[in-house]
Amino acid sequence: MVLLALLLLHRPAAAHEGHDHGAAPEPVSTALPRAEAHSDLFEIVAILQPGGALTVTLDRYADNSPLDGSVTLTLDGQEVAAERLGIGLFVARHPLLERPGRLDVVFTVTAGEDMDLLTATLDVPAPAAASGTMVEALALLQSNIVQIGIGLGLLVLGLLLGRASVRRPLPPMVEEAPAIRPVEALPSGKRRAAALLLIALTAAAPAGAQQALVTGEVPRRLQDGAIFVPKPSQRLLGVRTLLTENGEASAALRMIGTLVPDPNASGRVQASQNGRLEPGDAGFPTLGQRVERGQVLAYVTPTYSAAERGSLIQNAAELDAQITILEARVRRLTTLRGTVAEREIVDAQAELAGARQRRTAIQPALSGREPLVAPVTGIVSTVRGAVGQLVDSATTVVEIVDPSRLWVEALAFDRAALERITGANATLPDGRVLDLVFMGRGLTVRQQAVPVNFRVDNPPPDAPIGISVLVTLRTARAVQGVVLPADAVVRSAEGPPVVFEHATAERFIPRQVRVQPLDGTRVVVTAGLEAGQRVVVQGAALIAQVR
Repeated sequence: MVLLALLLLHRPAAAHEGHDHGAAPEPVSTALPRAEAHSDLFEIVAILQPGGALTVTLDRYADNSPLDGSVTLTLDGQEVAAERLGIGLFVARHPLLERPGRLDVVFTVTAGEDMDLLTATLDVPAPAAASGTMVEALALLQSNIVQIGIGLGLLVLGLLLGRASVRRPLPPMVEEAPAIRPVEALPSGKRRAAALLLIALTAAAPAGAQQALVTGEVPRRLQDGAIFVPKPSQRLLGVRTLLTENGEASAALRMIGTLVPDPNASGRVQASQNGRLEPGDAGFPTLGQRVERGQVLAYVTPTYSAAERGSLIQNAAELDAQITILEARVRRLTTLRGTVAEREIVDAQAELAGARQRRTAIQPALSGREPLVAPVTGIVSTVRGAVGQLVDSATTVVEIVDPSRLWVEALAFDRAALERITGANATLPDGRVLDLVFMGRGLTVRQQAVPVNFRVDNPPPDAPIGISVLVTLRTARAVQGVVLPADAVVRSAEGPPVVFEHATAERFIPRQVRVQPLDGTRVVVTAGLEAGQRVVVQGAALIAQVR
């Protein structure tokens, strides 16, 4: 049993020189032996896994994107072709990778038409200290031939144990002897040896089981404030970088606006009098339905009090009596044509026509209904009606907009900037950017700001009308700095904006910067960065969350 305990305690370890083996290992703070190298085209990170396997990641140096190609290693003059596991991921194995000491490695990289040589130095750690006898025993157990032999021996031993444990039927009329327990089929010494061999084989860890790539390394923040992100984690997070360049950009001004319909292409359907709503021939319109100008959407039946209705009926009766008298007078004068003046006949006919018009005008108020028609062609965006609902002239029953003609209303507090506008755009809450065309500004100050109107150029069909948007005005004033995507700038825990410089292959340093908005998707860094630095432009928010 002492041998078994020693075998379990002395399994191959992944730690290397410089780490404390007396305490429990810290997988979060312990990095595997590695080497990195880069050129203007490529960047390589080689990580030595437990068991002697060397994993190699190949990325483009400028933007940190994985590259597909081939990698060949030169170790002390011996060339080793790395096996491709995926895009930009390779593995190499060689006995020299298991020999402790400093190892110079030359990487020959080929990606498409580009080829380069990269040199690096790998420090191979020494194995954990152990007694000479134990080291020899472990080395013997870890050899392939011995492991195959142990496996065959265990297989034969298992077959013998299984055969000995089978109960055989006894002949009739024969007294059954006590059952033979399978465990006692072998002497205790042999059973102990078999169990020891089985556990020793498991503790020896076959070479094929240790060839799997170790993925236990996690990103972490270092004591100096930098952030260590292993290459496998960078690929999971989709980290991309950009080489900075100094340039000139137009200064921008930001304000909050509202997406509204174009007043020339939108309309409201309202009743001209109080009444009760009734649906049209096809029912009330539905949201999103397209309607044409002049289309009847609903009807309004006028509603009156008893006094108002009585007055209307009285007026109608008086008009009916007056029309009857005027018709008789016109007939009498017409029969006397030639004996009476023509002017009297014309006056009588005009008076009859006026009475009939007044009667026609009063008829809808008694029994008719008012049709509500669409003032413009567009899409129904609001419906506030139901059958039998009472409405007045101030109630909007239906709102119609044309989604292809939208505006943005905003308030500008910097009046001087409005004199030098060179362009504008609006950013929706979901990140989409709309191009704007400046239409004009108002003269009346509203909330100590100047109202400004913009027309949306080619708005999306699903633009949410009435939502708040971020309006960015580009002015003629030039600003010197580094132009970056807006996603590259994040807020630090202390508050100031920062960007992450890709200092080395797996090390990111936060840099405090001063930025100005450029448009809805870009900013200009006016201080804190220099040309030629690699800055994270995708995945910066995820790196900032590493603790």
